[in-house]
Amino acid sequence: MKFNITKVITITTAAIMLQSAFTACKKDNDNTTTPSPSTPTPAVYPKTVSIEFSLVSESGIDTASTILYTNETGGNNTVNNVKLPFSKKLTRTVKKYDNLGFGFNTYGVGSFRMKMVVDGVIVKEQTYNGTTAISGTLAYIFQ
Repeated sequence: MKFNITKVITITTAAIMLQSAFTACKKDNDNTTTPSPSTPTPAVYPKTVSIEFSLVSESGIDTASTILYTNETGGNNTVNNVKLPFSKKLTRTVKKYDNLGFGFNTYGVGSFRMKMVVDGVIVKEQTYNGTTAISGTLAYIFQ
């Protein structure tokens, strides 16, 4: 079976955008009457943050066909045929509601763990498994 890399990149990019949109549209439950015990200090924007994206093969395949991530300017970078583990560290100035996207595609049997870290705190982490084509996406919106 032949895979079209352009289609794979397009599908992954669309998945990242959809996940960002769904996360942004999530409705909070406003029916609580008890205030939270501690109110966090509101974030001040714009602010400069350190970001790290990582993708690790936990079993099986040791190469990702394609990796996409949000870069320092808020655009997207794509790298192909990446030997794992993959890690990208960057610094970016963000505004409230700016987002981060991170995705990968590969083919074969395996298990992968993706992680996004902002200022030393894991903000998203997910494991993906597959037996033919494996892809995963993470999205994070600054609140």
